[in-house]
Amino acid sequence: MVACVDFDGTIYILREYYQPGLSPAQHKPQLERLQGFAAAEVYADPSIFYKTQARNDGTFKAISELYDDIGISNLGIAPENNELLGMERILAHWQNLDEKEPTLKIVCPAGQTDIAKPIYGVHNNGCPNLLWELRRARREELTATQLVTKNPTEKIVDKDNHLRDCLKYIALSLPEPSRKTPQMKAYEAAEGLDATSAMIRYNQVLAREQAAQRPIGLGLRGMRNIKRFYR
Repeated sequence: MVACVDFDGTIYILREYYQPGLSPAQHKPQLERLQGFAAAEVYADPSIFYKTQARNDGTFKAISELYDDIGISNLGIAPENNELLGMERILAHWQNLDEKEPTLKIVCPAGQTDIAKPIYGVHNNGCPNLLWELRRARREELTATQLVTKNPTEKIVDKDNHLRDCLKYIALSLPEPSRKTPQMKAYEAAEGLDATSAMIRYNQVLAREQAAQRPIGLGLRGMRNIKRFYR
């Protein structure tokens, strides 16, 4: 999966490759067709860096080393792999959409936003399979018998999550969804007004937003921190 980030911190998921069951050598020509992959910093599942692949000489090699042997050397270990934390970070980009634009946007071709089954191969024009996986994401449900001995769980069902895992790595490797600065909000509020009205409106919104971000002091230490804030 290929993504980019703009200067406001909005993540755009642009392209995907979806094809299970092949060896690294078989994946290589397809990955070379995935625009942007070769030049990107690639986050991969930590498990592919473990030496689990048996060789004829009795030694073991990691899947990442097999990719490196065929010239794909831009794979790096995903810095964070927690499933629930990843889903929470993804969903955080889609909160309060009545007040702001989403900060995670997935490109998808028209007519492929709700496919019934995967479309295998390289998709340089969008990510239909990622949307398919996200729609199928479910929390794990325990049976009545299991609930007798286990606590309810928030675990996500480990199925149809190849691209969802990629999205998780991207979301967790970047800062939390960006928030607009007081200056950005003030500028947007003044946009389109005449010069005098724009200046008044800009100052009003800027003062309101800056006031909302001021720290609240608790005790002597808090008072000292407030003094430092205004210096």
